[in-house]
Amino acid sequence: MIDAYIGLLVLWPVAAGLACLGLRGQAARSALVLGTAAVLAAAAVGLATQAPLTASPAFLSSATALHAAKGASFLFPAYFLFVGLKEKHALVIGFALLQLGLAAFGEFGLPAPALVQTAVVCDGLSLALVLVVSLVGTLISVFALPYMRHHEEHLHLKTSRQPQFFMILLAFLGFMNGLALANDLHVFSAFYEATTLCSFLLLGHDQTAEAKKSGLRALWMNSMGGVFLHAGILLIQKQHGLADIQALVDPALWTGLSLLPIALLAVAACVKAAQLPFQAWLLGAMVAPTPVSALLHSSTMVKVGVFLCLRLAPVLEGTTTGRVLTLAGAFTFLGASALALGQSNAKKILAYSTAANLGLIIACAGIGTPVAIAAGVVLMVVHAATKGLLFLCVGDMEQAIGSRDLEDLRGMIARTPVTALAAAAGSMAMILPPLGMLAGKWATLEAASASPMSMVMMAVGSALAVVCWVRFTGTLMSGVAVAVNPAPTSSLSTGPVLTMLAGVVGLGMAAPWLNAMLLPVGQAIMLPDGWALLPPLFITAMLAWILGMKVLGRQSAAKLATPYLGGLPSAAPGSFVGALGRNWTLSEGNEYATELFGEAKLTKIAGVLASVLLLALVGGALL
Repeated sequence: MIDAYIGLLVLWPVAAGLACLGLRGQAARSALVLGTAAVLAAAAVGLATQAPLTASPAFLSSATALHAAKGASFLFPAYFLFVGLKEKHALVIGFALLQLGLAAFGEFGLPAPALVQTAVVCDGLSLALVLVVSLVGTLISVFALPYMRHHEEHLHLKTSRQPQFFMILLAFLGFMNGLALANDLHVFSAFYEATTLCSFLLLGHDQTAEAKKSGLRALWMNSMGGVFLHAGILLIQKQHGLADIQALVDPALWTGLSLLPIALLAVAACVKAAQLPFQAWLLGAMVAPTPVSALLHSSTMVKVGVFLCLRLAPVLEGTTTGRVLTLAGAFTFLGASALALGQSNAKKILAYSTAANLGLIIACAGIGTPVAIAAGVVLMVVHAATKGLLFLCVGDMEQAIGSRDLEDLRGMIARTPVTALAAAAGSMAMILPPLGMLAGKWATLEAASASPMSMVMMAVGSALAVVCWVRFTGTLMSGVAVAVNPAPTSSLSTGPVLTMLAGVVGLGMAAPWLNAMLLPVGQAIMLPDGWALLPPLFITAMLAWILGMKVLGRQSAAKLATPYLGGLPSAAPGSFVGALGRNWTLSEGNEYATELFGEAKLTKIAGVLASVLLLALVGGALL
């Protein structure tokens, strides 16, 4: 059964994606996507009943997979080079050539590494990513069915591009599952590059000038990450003659040796996780259709980076490299939280928040203790569900009103009540007990007690996040003008949103126990003090939510009175004559403090400081 589960998780979505390419009918394609979602969910749950496990399925056996991986190490950069030459993009060309040179050196200039005897390892970390991809990712795919139909109607396309879209979307899920389970560095690298290809194609799907620009930016940045990844793998191959990931994360293997290969892999992970100063490619994802944004931000691309860092974490514990990585992650959490606070574009708020919370997970990996690793995995899982929910909600509201600006989303409780309430729940899950991220942040702060500077950055970043999410929720729930009709919704879009909401609530309740399950035997006593208070907190919070929603429901239907403007009445509605006879017009809006948190200034400063930290990460490993 193990081989069957792994085959369904890795091969089935790729095959289903290829089948979508040949299906021009909407009904048949929808049935295939829904069927694939069911297969992936069932296979992931089935695999969970068998974990932890090791296996060597035929299609991922070391010899077979290694040949395919070697071919991919040339094939993917060659395609990237072709794209770069076609688009005359110097950075894409340069990084593709570097990747080809590294692949050639590894193939012809170094002895082949020892064959990996166990092709697949499914421990707590691998299983967490498989469940995220196969549950959250499939819900996003189901949401994409009605969304893409409306999206193409809005674009007035004569020929649908949905077959290509769903081919890449489903294949993406298969590649991610393969990456999560692979125990060979070269196979892992092949899946890593496959996700780069998928993100490039999905971001450029609409084929507008902005979409192509975003796709190329993601391609060259992630290709740069690929260069760091390949360089680290080659150094490991030269230094140890190994490609077995489980053997490489044994701290005893690195005693007295340079951690430069590990540092290079960590930099590759930071690029993939859109850490400062590499956040630009993830921000570009917001121009893509919402399912793409949700997939990249919650369950796929960015999770590759944090997954790799958490896999390397045992080697980083107590090292200079680990301490610098912790500082880099904590700084991204602070800087990206500040940048999110200065945004009115709802998708940009979600994008910066994603980069911020991934920084928190990377900080956990840098700490490297069992408690920190467990906290990082909890954050990875809860963040995927919560951010997936928020992206689906924002996409649904954007289709309803034609805007994603937070000021235009004011009062969405009256137009799309289900979606607005789900978005409010998701945003509160980012900051309030017991729903979601707070438990993971709590454990992270406990684990970071030996790094005061990191703790301060985490605390300040958390405070900024609270302001950002309270503003987000308050805007959606604010009063609106009368006679606003609810926007139509699709059962296929409402279903994934409500399912994701149930997952967010359930994970918030289960976070402490999930953390305890991830700790090694005998480490459970290291759980942060006070977590036993979560059940009563959960019940109290739920009662408060129920009462609050009832009150909000009454307010959203109430007729708003005209505000008292003061001064003398003016002929224009909503205005008055004030001091010195000036005519003043009433306006309302949130404060974004762009003089402090605006992108123009803050991005440059944060980018420079983050670059210094990453240089210190590599330089410290050299020393």
